[in-house]
Amino acid sequence: MERRMTYEEFLWRVRDGISDEAGRSPIIPVLKFFQVRWRSEVIYYLFTSESARFNEIKFNLPGITSTMLSTTLKDLMEHGLVERKSFDEQPPHVEYSLTEKGSDLLPIYYEISNWGFAYPVAAPKKAKK
Repeated sequence: MERRMTYEEFLWRVRDGISDEAGRSPIIPVLKFFQVRWRSEVIYYLFTSESARFNEIKFNLPGITSTMLSTTLKDLMEHGLVERKSFDEQPPHVEYSLTEKGSDLLPIYYEISNWGFAYPVAAPKKAKK
């Protein structure tokens, strides 16, 4: 298993430009991954519940369409962050939860939360017509 950098090592490598052996930065692809609409919100919602049904997630994410939620869940499953479990009960149902890989993102959300409390970000104001 590869040794993780300490925070101090990270700070020094940021100044030098973090990259892997091939010269690629691991940060930019991760930031782009989270720029895709609804990914972060779905992951965060699944942190707040051990597992959730489709309609429960949809209800708790106002504005997301069924199609977009379905697409986002499939995408997160393909990336190994979310798993889908089917229950052979009457009526049959499906629940979604984070995988271990998905749960490993919790410290990142924790730090974002701390930053958000320290520096509240106001919602953008709508332009007047």
